[in-house]
Amino acid sequence: METLCLGCMQEYEGDFNVCPYCGYEQDAPAKEAYHIMPGTIVRDRYIVGKVLGFGGFGITYIGFDMTLQHKVAIKEYFPSEFATRMPQETMVRVYAGEKKEQFEAGMKKTLDEAKRLAEFRQTPGITQIYDFFEENNTAYIVMELLEGETLKERLKREKRISVEDAMPVVLSVIGALKEVHTKDIIHRDISPDNIYLLKDGQVKLLDFGAARQVTTTHSKSLTVILKLGYAPVEQYQSGGNQGPWTDVYSLAATFYKMITGVRPPEAPDRRVKDMLKEPSKLGVTIDKNIENALMNALQVRIEDRTKTAAEFENQLNSDNVKRTAAKVEKNDMGKWPLWLKAVCSLAGAAVLGAGVLVMTGVVDSPFPVLPVFQQREGTVWMPSLVNMSQKSAEERLESLGLGCRIGGTRASDTIIEGYVLGQTDEEGNVISPGTEMENGAEVLLILSSGSGKTLVPDVVWMNEENAMAMLSENGLIAVNRVEDSENWAPAGIVTGITPQKDAEVEKSELITIRISSGGQEAGSGETEVPDITGRMEADGLESLKEAGLYLEKEELQYSREIPKGQIISQTPSAGQKGSRGDTVKVAISLGARQVRLVSIVNQERDEAVANLEELGMVVNVTEEYHDSTEAGRVISQSVAPGLVDEGTEVTIVVSLGREPQQTPETRPANRPSQNNNNAQRPSQTQAAPPQTQAPPPQTQAPPPQTEAPQTQPANPARDPMFDQL
Repeated sequence: METLCLGCMQEYEGDFNVCPYCGYEQDAPAKEAYHIMPGTIVRDRYIVGKVLGFGGFGITYIGFDMTLQHKVAIKEYFPSEFATRMPQETMVRVYAGEKKEQFEAGMKKTLDEAKRLAEFRQTPGITQIYDFFEENNTAYIVMELLEGETLKERLKREKRISVEDAMPVVLSVIGALKEVHTKDIIHRDISPDNIYLLKDGQVKLLDFGAARQVTTTHSKSLTVILKLGYAPVEQYQSGGNQGPWTDVYSLAATFYKMITGVRPPEAPDRRVKDMLKEPSKLGVTIDKNIENALMNALQVRIEDRTKTAAEFENQLNSDNVKRTAAKVEKNDMGKWPLWLKAVCSLAGAAVLGAGVLVMTGVVDSPFPVLPVFQQREGTVWMPSLVNMSQKSAEERLESLGLGCRIGGTRASDTIIEGYVLGQTDEEGNVISPGTEMENGAEVLLILSSGSGKTLVPDVVWMNEENAMAMLSENGLIAVNRVEDSENWAPAGIVTGITPQKDAEVEKSELITIRISSGGQEAGSGETEVPDITGRMEADGLESLKEAGLYLEKEELQYSREIPKGQIISQTPSAGQKGSRGDTVKVAISLGARQVRLVSIVNQERDEAVANLEELGMVVNVTEEYHDSTEAGRVISQSVAPGLVDEGTEVTIVVSLGREPQQTPETRPANRPSQNNNNAQRPSQTQAAPPQTQAPPPQTQAPPPQTEAPQTQPANPARDPMFDQL
């Protein structure tokens, strides 16, 4: 007897539960409750196996084509912001309202893009699309199964590769781009993690991101994903002029990273002062023509940049490539009047002269001299990464020459989901800020998975469909339903919920809702609709019951003026005639919206303001000097993390950095005051770091929080190997 392993899709003799090839257990459950159960068959042709990767826009499974008898990858369109799936089910449940529109728009774009990409089945550098279809209320794309590694994984292992080894990879991607650009398809996300190196030497371009592009157009909470250093300047601009030249820049930036081991600076930063160095100046052995071709493709301005993939290919293969002259935008310094430049020059010379006199002992320094804190060669100071976004933390570590990987997640009531909760070494030991780290040492980031909690929504007196959609939107998907024949309600109306509304529960909590079976008859005959607007929900229900009418909660509205539970409006209106047993639909006030305020301490000013404003807070910003928090980061916040009303005023204090040492005679009278949030100022004899690298500021930690262990992150990072569209 032969058994097909659902983990690797290899057949083996016998009915063993464990695959001898990959060790997969045949009765293993789905990785997540909303994943399809392994062994499910779709389109009556494809066996769905274990999950290979998943993210915010889709789930990719290993599969087996029973008709053609070969392995495949099956990608399911599943934007988690717009849909969910109950355990043991295959049907996708789409949220109602605007989210349904966004789901359907994304699904249509995904299928359209799959259809267009299927035309490139014979193009070597593009993943082959075998089939695409709609089923289970969503879309599926069946494609070739890739075996190998991403370019990002190779670079992480080898740091950089030679120009000779990099060129075939770049030229393969160019070949794919030349084909897709003819159909007006722009990739927009070329980077090392979207280039796949197969075991047989082929190169594939991954993740054309159709679903991501359409959902980010509609959604406020999903943002356009830019790869820092790889995205050209037009992708930072609303309505930027994107075209084939956009992909040319990203591919050139990837080429630069491959051969130098260094990611290019962000494109907007290069507009005023371009700090990008030629690879030859970083010790790379490279032909001058190839270097010129690379630098031409990396021009910031579209007008100066190589325009097409074909042009880039021609230059890379040419023996006579001229370097394009860049028109760098001037900064304000160039507009200073001549007399002001002269004054600044004289002032600089005076400071330099004074420094020489102090160093030679001719005069005494007016400032206290701090002893030098010795730092060992080949080491760097560890900064505090707590409450930074994952991206910011990774960039900070990369800039210091330290390695980085994710060490796990933990629940947190105060740190935003996806932000850094802690920093440890490989043994799990906490790495304190200021620790001396060996160059190249690896730091493990512990990320917040969010609180893992939510409030039970007010779904009583809603119809079942709307109630289930609201529960799903709040992250509650484990729901039991029981019949209720005792409460005054028509069939299909929710008459109760356990735990009760507004209770704070874990998202994994089992929720029970009672659904009316319509057991109580309202009788027959004409009746008049009473006026229940302005009354509390319970009182309104009693008045309707006396008139032989039912109540259905059709709409919930947040309001700071109308008390929670008060009826805002009703349909039909008061005084109208109707029949006993009719339903009056009402809108109910939820009172002021409550949101979970998080800690923004140690976040950069703009990032903190954006995070608070997204929660609906009114933000005030003050600034003051702070010895242990670097300039531009938040020292403290006036409202502690927790549940607060939307619109609450929050004042944040942003650091100006260490206060400059000044003599009493020159100290300004209006300098910012130090408050109790500041750490104690160091004495004048405290050790100071050398000028080559200062120890990082000891960033104030966020408020203490109670953390519960969590085995899976709430929004796991996608596996780029399987985001093939």
